[in-house]
Amino acid sequence: MSILVTGGTGGLGFHILSNLSGTSHGLYSFSDEQPQPWQKVDGVEYLTGDMLNFKDVLEMMQKVEPTHIYHLASQSSVGLSYKKPYETLNINLLGTQTLLEAARQVVPKAKIMLLSSSEIYGRTEQHLTYLHKETDLPNPLTPYATSKACMEILGNQFRNANDMHIVAVRPFHFTGPHHSRRFAIPSITYQLVKIKYYHAEPVVYSGSLDISRDVVDVRDVARAMIQILNTAPSGQVYNICSGKSYTFRELVDMLVEIADVSVDFRFDPAYERTNDIPLLIGDPTKVNEIGWKPMISIEDSLTDLFNEMVVRRRTELKLGMGKDLPL
Repeated sequence: MSILVTGGTGGLGFHILSNLSGTSHGLYSFSDEQPQPWQKVDGVEYLTGDMLNFKDVLEMMQKVEPTHIYHLASQSSVGLSYKKPYETLNINLLGTQTLLEAARQVVPKAKIMLLSSSEIYGRTEQHLTYLHKETDLPNPLTPYATSKACMEILGNQFRNANDMHIVAVRPFHFTGPHHSRRFAIPSITYQLVKIKYYHAEPVVYSGSLDISRDVVDVRDVARAMIQILNTAPSGQVYNICSGKSYTFRELVDMLVEIADVSVDFRFDPAYERTNDIPLLIGDPTKVNEIGWKPMISIEDSLTDLFNEMVVRRRTELKLGMGKDLPL
């Protein structure tokens, strides 16, 4: 078995590869850059190339000949998608086109998973406790959500036209160790690490903390994705969620308690997202039916995120990266 993870240097890719490390499978990551030390998983061959360059992707596919493909490579920031809508659509849609066409030519029987997003559901006119089901029609509000909805349609086209095995997953909000600081909760965690250990001003900057999200640990998401790709019939779509929500304020209060610091919070419009959805909760019934449930509590997830961020920061400084603060 040969397993390919595009975007394997990201937090989710790290945990998928970590779950599979130590097996007899060939493990490969394909990204546009080599991993940092904290992104590496033993036993993985890290390949680099341009997801939009068909020659790069085709040559990689011919080298790896994957039996299983987790397609994670994307522009994954909702906020950035407003600033760079063309780049977002390019990477998320045309990058997927490139991958699927290369797979069609080289490994047409491979099992392929497309990473979509709960953001495609958009706002609902239903009651605020409404749980989004996989059968709900997409109602995207952002360029990012639109790109993911289009990606799912593209996957269906390749599946229908070429009899390829393609499934999609729609994770709701996830966090935990190795999550990128480009996202809200890891960004706040990083600020708390600097306050606790590097004498930074005891002020945390953020956008609105009143939005609510269905939150799952990234390691649980990785475990669900592996189980789904191994067992789900082609054409299926799965939410990955808990059915419960937390406000960002609740999550940040937990982080402050974990860090054991006193801080002030200041609103920074740079962190605010246009058309942000106030509440997004998923219905986990379908994924529960295949035997998956979250195993890691949110408190443990945030504790592990904070501790990993401490180690990550120390590693960065030892490598001379971001010398804005002393060791």
